[in-house]
Formats: sequence, structure tokens, C-alpha cells
Amino acid sequence: MRTIQIDYPISKSIQTDSERCVMALGFFDGVHLGHQKIIKTAKKLADEKNLMLAVMTFSQHPSSVIKKGKVITNYITPLSEKTEVFEQLGVDLLYVIDFTKEVAKIPHDQFVDDYLCGLNCEHVVAGFDYKYGFKGKGDMEQLPIDSAGRFGVTTAAKLEKHEQKVSSTLLRELISSGRVEQIQEYLGRSYEISAEMKGRGRTCTIYFDPDYYLPCPGHYEVTIIRKNMLQSKGICEVKSVQHPGQLQVTLFNDQLFNDHAKVQLQWNNFIADFEMDAFHAQSDFRELEMSI
Repeated sequence: MRTIQIDYPISKSIQTDSERCVMALGFFDGVHLGHQKIIKTAKKLADEKNLMLAVMTFSQHPSSVIKKGKVITNYITPLSEKTEVFEQLGVDLLYVIDFTKEVAKIPHDQFVDDYLCGLNCEHVVAGFDYKYGFKGKGDMEQLPIDSAGRFGVTTAAKLEKHEQKVSSTLLRELISSGRVEQIQEYLGRSYEISAEMKGRGRTCTIYFDPDYYLPCPGHYEVTIIRKNMLQSKGICEVKSVQHPGQLQVTLFNDQLFNDHAKVQLQWNNFIADFEMDAFHAQSDFRELEMSI
């Protein structure tokens, strides 16, 4: 997979060098089952049309620039991990737009001209609630009008499980309330973070990208996984105040990994103790904490 970084204004050379493609649009935080449905739909079309499969996303969540409502600065899948998932799904080209105030002000029709037609897009796939352009005035009803027949448009329908829309918002709610064991149903895989492990014996420190969205404070059963499939279980404590990008894990047995090992920390279950309130694993702890 080839990753192309796009700054504002979009470079003419990037447009000139772009390849004919089917483009999947979205921020794709988590790359959950709903996102996978969009990308798999785009891949099927790309294979049928003998085109490249492309994904367009942003380097940061638009809410961090457009200060309206809840600001998202931590991610279920930071860009580095999201890139790996895209590659596993068969994406050929990844366009990463640096989302700035200037990008936020691009009119919806100009966005289509510069970032879709300008990148040789022959078909677009996005979710039913996808919006683009200044103040989100572009949507999936507007997109065929803006395309003016220059590319096809496919809208992916809402995906639901247990009568809930599969969404990044739902996943953040589950994570922030400690219900990590439910994540797999919507993500299609366990919730994990990529990290480096340091330490000897049963106590180790996990170093990771501080952009990860962590569960609420508490104790969790976790599994440490090495790429060669070696596994070790333990307890990880998430504190309300801690050093960014670091976690302490107490293993059930002496670790089998080398110091500085590249690992995946898999969140398995929330473990309540006698000092925790009953609501702790059921409500959004961050919001409750602010209201107290």
C-alpha cells in the first residue's frame, strides 16, 4: 500500500501522478465492522472495474479543528495502526489529508473537483451519514449532483448490531465505561494497542502512542501478545492521572518476552475491586467524574 500525504492546497503533482481508483471516504476511527463494510464494497467495485482501491482519510479528527461539540483528540486506532488495518483489507492507495482550518473552509463542490475528480476517482463509496465541504453542506445526496456524472456513487447503508448503529461513537462509549469485552462484537476483533514492553519478571511497563483512546480508570485483565504468537496474561491498572503513553502491567507468570519487545496489549475484561463504585463499569466514567 502506498500512503500519500496531502497538504493544503492540494499539490498539482499529486493530482497528475494519481491513479484511476475507487475511493472509500471516511475518518474510519477503529475501522470497525461498519467501516469494513464500506471498504469491502469499494474493493469489490475496484476489482470489477480493474481499478486501484483507495481510501481517503484525515490526519486528525475534524472536531479538533472545527470547535463544535465534543472534541476528539484520542483515537481507537491512531493513524499508524489504522494504516496497518487498511493494508490488511487490501487498500492500494491511502490519501491522508492534513485537516486544517483552510481545508474545513473548502466548498463542497470544490472538494469534489480537487480531491475526488482531481485524484482520478471513478467511483466513490461512503457511509450514509458522510459529510464533506464547508459546514458539512455536502452529503451523500449532494455528492451525485457535485460529481456531474464524472464518477459513480455508492452509499453504504447503516450497519446495526443489537439494535444499535455500529459506530466509532458507540465504541468510545464502551471503552470509556470499561466494557472492553463487548468491543469485539462491533470492531470485529479485540480492542488492542500496539506497544513496546520493558521490564523483567512479572512487572513491566508498556510504552505506546499517547493518541490511543484508553478505557476508564480501573483494573483490567489483559493479554500481551508477541508477533510470534507468544502470549502472557496479566492485570493492567489504568489511573485517572498517569504518565501519557505508559501503563503498568503485572503478569500472572514471569514474562517470556525479551526486554524492549514489540507487543500488542489486548484488553480482555474489566475487573472491579472493593474500592470501585457499582456504576464504574456501566457508565461513562469521564462524564460522571466531571459532574461530581
